[in-house]
Formats: sequence, structure tokens, C-alpha cells
Amino acid sequence: MIVETTKSVKAENNLVMIVYGKGGVGKTTFAASAPNALILDFENGTKYLGERGIDVDVIRMKAWFKPEEIRQLGELMKSRDVIVIDPLGEAMEKLINSPYITGKQYRQGDGSLTLSGWGEVKRQMRNFIKWMRDSGKHVIIVSHVSEVKTDQGLEKRIQVATGLADEIPNMVDVISYLGVQKNDEGYVRALYTPTQGGLFDSKDRTGRIPMVVEVGEHTGWSDLMKAMGTPAVQVERPKAPPKQQQTTTGRESTPYTAPEVPQTPSRITPEQSQRMKEIASQMTDVVGKNYLLRMAASAITFDVAQEILNRASASLGGN
Repeated sequence: MIVETTKSVKAENNLVMIVYGKGGVGKTTFAASAPNALILDFENGTKYLGERGIDVDVIRMKAWFKPEEIRQLGELMKSRDVIVIDPLGEAMEKLINSPYITGKQYRQGDGSLTLSGWGEVKRQMRNFIKWMRDSGKHVIIVSHVSEVKTDQGLEKRIQVATGLADEIPNMVDVISYLGVQKNDEGYVRALYTPTQGGLFDSKDRTGRIPMVVEVGEHTGWSDLMKAMGTPAVQVERPKAPPKQQQTTTGRESTPYTAPEVPQTPSRITPEQSQRMKEIASQMTDVVGKNYLLRMAASAITFDVAQEILNRASASLGGN
């Protein structure tokens, strides 16, 4: 265990940020303005960039990564300065529909995800973003916006499935909303990074980003860097415990690997057992309730447990 003073801790050189906003506002264009960038395009949002004079390297992702593609991406990242995930929500959908999230452990009879399935999706996406974050490269995560009317006003939140949105602020340095505002010359794009706790998802770990930064179509990234007052971004980020494997940059990093296609378990899983208990707590039929509780504590097979769950859930109207 080592005690350090904050003055002795060196800041990281890479910036990890989320840019979110309405469709068509220019989120992908902003990301494409970063130098030596590689865009992982999960929504085909880059198809018109070339016609607008924007030249950037793109991998159009029609499905989630295969194991060999993760290895290829790791090699490609070595020669890049910026990696872009565009957009986060569609990347999540492709992961959900991948062959790694199949089988009775992860899918219910109607094809929807089980609790275990949602947990696996969150785990894989979380590890993928951490891998990007720890690569030593700048990372831009593009996201759509979810607008919710509240008593305080119209809240603007990062749009992504499941509870991953609650974990994202801990994984990035900056969260900025990209919108349009009017100035003396007309309407311009602007990054909005207000104080946390208001109507916007927002974060600035660097402490250097003004609340509003106007960004040009071809100069968005450099406009942000100038507003921060330094071309080389320095971000203080908590140090991870030492690991054996390192990237070629010398920074400590946990490699991301796409898992093997899952196999169906032979016995009842903890998730199935917990779900049986939850359904039993909602039942008024004492005989049915006691039966479910007995099955939850038994050593029945996975298939039998899933069939019992399907029938019990149907008896409650699918809840």
C-alpha cells in the first residue's frame, strides 16, 4: 500500500467523453473532427460524411464483435489517437442480439432477456468500455438523448438500455450535451457541460471545460481543446491495481475478450431460484406458493426450472 500526495500523481493523457444529443445535431460530425480517429459505426451514421468533405476511417459494425475481430481492433488501436463508439445504444442492441447472449440461461421462452441475460449484457459492455478507457487513447462515446418531462422541466439523459446509464458517469471523464444555440451570426452547434445535478446528464472531471463551447463542423474537437486551454488533455483518474498484462503503450490495461457462445447449465441457476421466490411471494394460492419455494431450493435441471418459471409467470399474467 502506497500513500501519495495529489501533487505527485500524474494525470492521464487521454480524455474519455460522452457526447449525447438529438438525432442530426452533429454528434458523429463532432467525433469525426478528432485527429487520427477510428469510428466504430454501429448505426451507419457516417454514410454521408464523405459527401460533406469529412475524411475519417470507419468500421461499419453490422453485428457485435467476434473474438478474432476484438484482436484485430486491438492492433488497429495501436496506431490511432481517438476511438469512437457511435452510438452507444445501438452498440448495446447488437451485443444483445449477438450469439453470446443466447440459450435458456439468458433468454426466456418469448426471446426476451432473463435477469441473468441483462446482467451478462451489462458486464460485457462495461468491460468493453473499460478496455477502451484503459487503452491510453482518447475515447468518444456518442449517444442519443432521452427526454423526460418532470416537475423541474424537460430532463435530458443519455439513452441506453438497462442500468448501464447509472454506471457510465464513473467510467468517463466528461459528459457533454451537443445542441444548437443562436449567436450574432445565426445558429451554431454548442457543447453544453453544466454543473451536475440539473436537467442534464453532465460531468467534467478535468475542471477545465466552460459550460458552453461553440464547435465548428470541421473543427469541433480542436475547438473543445482550445476551450480547455491546452492541446494535451491531462485528466486525473484513479489508478487501477497493478496487472500483469499491459498494452504496447506501457499503461496498465485489462484486455477485453469476446466470450465463447454460452452453454445451457445442467442445473437450476441462482437467478432461476431467486425468480421462483419472487413469483411465490406474489401468489395467493398457498399450494402453488409452497411448490415454487420447494423447487427453488431443489436440485432440478435447468430446463425443468425454466418450464416451471414459464408456467408460474403465465399464471400471474406474465409479470
